[in-house]
Amino acid sequence: METANGNTNSQSWIYYCYANFVVAAGILGIGIWQAELSLTFQAFLTMGALYITSSAFNLAKVVRDEFEASKLHYRLDEAKTERLLRDVEAA
Repeated sequence: METANGNTNSQSWIYYCYANFVVAAGILGIGIWQAELSLTFQAFLTMGALYITSSAFNLAKVVRDEFEASKLHYRLDEAKTERLLRDVEAA
């Protein structure tokens, strides 16, 4: 996996990030499960946790996609593709 400045992430860093996510989600789940709240409120908190997790993944994807789209080589490839499509349509 290549970062913005061309460096690659180490396998240890990737595992660490996955482990952090699993631990955080597990602690949140245990906290909701063990809370002395009504089942309805626990379900509400669970849905909120799932929603914010999904939103965080979507936001990270959008930010990454915007960064990728701004790279020069991507814009050059896009221009070449558009030119090729125009040539095919003209033929």
